[in-house]
Amino acid sequence: MSLIESYQSNRIADRLQAVAQFLLVFLILAAINTIAMRSYTRFDATLNRSFTLSAQTVAYLTKLQQPINIVVTLSEQSRDVGIRDTYQDVKSLLSEYEYETRHQGEDRVRVEYLNIYQQARRAKELGVTTENAIVFNPRAQNKIVEINELYNISQGDIQEFLGETVFTQKILEISQDDEPKIYFAIGHGELDPGSFSPDQGISKFVDELQSQNFATQTLDFSTISEIPNDARLLIIPAPRSPFLPREQEILKSYLRRNSGRVILMIEPGAKHGLDDLLFEWGILADDAIAVETSRNSQIEGGDLLIRRFAPHPITNELLRLNMTLVTDRARIVREDPNRPIDESLLVKEIMATSDESWAEKDYGSDHSPEYDPTVDLKGPVRVAAVSERKVDSSLGISIPGGRLIVFGTSNFLTNNRISASGNLFLAMNTINYAIDRVAQLNIPPRPIRKFKLDLSMEQLLLSRYLIWLGPPGLVGLLGILMYLARRQ
Repeated sequence: MSLIESYQSNRIADRLQAVAQFLLVFLILAAINTIAMRSYTRFDATLNRSFTLSAQTVAYLTKLQQPINIVVTLSEQSRDVGIRDTYQDVKSLLSEYEYETRHQGEDRVRVEYLNIYQQARRAKELGVTTENAIVFNPRAQNKIVEINELYNISQGDIQEFLGETVFTQKILEISQDDEPKIYFAIGHGELDPGSFSPDQGISKFVDELQSQNFATQTLDFSTISEIPNDARLLIIPAPRSPFLPREQEILKSYLRRNSGRVILMIEPGAKHGLDDLLFEWGILADDAIAVETSRNSQIEGGDLLIRRFAPHPITNELLRLNMTLVTDRARIVREDPNRPIDESLLVKEIMATSDESWAEKDYGSDHSPEYDPTVDLKGPVRVAAVSERKVDSSLGISIPGGRLIVFGTSNFLTNNRISASGNLFLAMNTINYAIDRVAQLNIPPRPIRKFKLDLSMEQLLLSRYLIWLGPPGLVGLLGILMYLARRQ
C-alpha cells in the first residue's frame, strides 16, 4: 500500500471513530435525560422556601377531580414596576401548581397568560375583561383575584405575599362543585329576598349568592313541620313579629338534631320570640340599642360605622383589609353570662362598637339618649356572636355540630348598603363559614424580602463603568498573559 493510500485510510478511520464517539456521547446523554425525566428530585434552596407549596395545598391538589383553568392578565411588559413584580410572584407560584398536578395523568392546573388588549379575540372567547387580575375558570365559575388580595400591606409597605392562600382557596371553591341551598325565612316581616326596595329589600345580596353558585329559596314557617333536608343554611333576616312556640321548636330541632346552620339577624325593638333558642345556644340579645358618640364611628346621615372586630374566620378579611361595616343601628348580642355549662358549646363575640359608645335601654323615649351607669351598659357594645357545638366521637375526633350566628343588625344587607365598605365581605364570609363551604386554610404567608443598596451618583457611575469595561478588560488581560507565557 502506498503512503498516500495509507494516509487516506487513516483519515477515513479517524472520521468513523469520531462519528462513533459522537453517537456514543449522544446516546449516553439521551439515556441520562430519559432517566432524569422519569426519576428526579427537586430541591428548594431559597431562604424562605419560595418555590415550595405547603403540604396542605399539595394534599388538596392531589384530590382534584376536574381541571382548573387559570388566566393571568398581568403583563411583564407593564410600565408599572409593581405590576411587573406581581407578575413574577404570580408566575413563580402558579408554575408550582402546574408542576404538582402534572403527575396525575393530565395537567389539572392549566395557566394561560393573556394580554386582553393585544389578544382581544382570545379575551372575548374566554370572557375575560379584567385587567391585572387572575381569573379562575373563566366562562364557568369565573372567580377573579385582584392584586390587592395578594399582599399584606402595613403602613403603606408590602410585608407578605398571600398568593398561595388565595389561590388554594379559589381552587377549593371551584372543586366543591355542589350548589348549596340557602333558605330565607319569610312570614314574620323579614327583609324581602325578592324586593328591589332600597331599605327593605335584599335582592342584590341574593343575586350575589346566585352568582357564586348558591341556590336560594324562601321558607314560610307557617306551612312546614320541619326544615327541608336539602337546607345547607337558613337565614332569618330581621323578623318583626315573633316566631310561634311551634316554629321555635322546629328551629331547635334543626340545629340540635340535624347539626343545622342558622344566621339570625334581629333589630332593636323586634319581638322575635326566639329567647329560649338563644338561651340554649348561650347567646343573650338584650333589647338595648348601641349609641355611638365617636365621630370616627359615624358617617353623614347617622349610619353606624363598626370598626372593631375580633379575630375569627368571619372577620379576618375585614381586619386584614382594614374595612368597616356600615349599618343604621344595632342592638346588643353577646355571650350569655348565665348560660348553661356545656363544654361542647363554643361562643365567640365577633363585633363591637367603640369605647365611647354605650347600650341604651330606654331608647324608645322622646328625650335624647344619655348614659345612665345604673341602667345602661358601657361600651364597647357587642353586636354579633357565633355559637357552635363540637361533638366528640368515640374515636376522639371532634365533629362539627350545629352553628348559630346572630347579628344585632340587618340593614347592612339591604340594597342601599350591601355595596358599602366591608358589608358584602362580611356577609359572604359569614355564609361560607356557616356551611363550611371553604376549608379554613392554615397556610403561612410568604414574607417579602427586600434588599436595598444606596449608592451615590459617583458610586453608581463607577459601578456602571466597571460593569461595562471590567469583563472585556479582564479577558484582554488574560489574553496578554497567555501570549507572553507562550513566547517564553
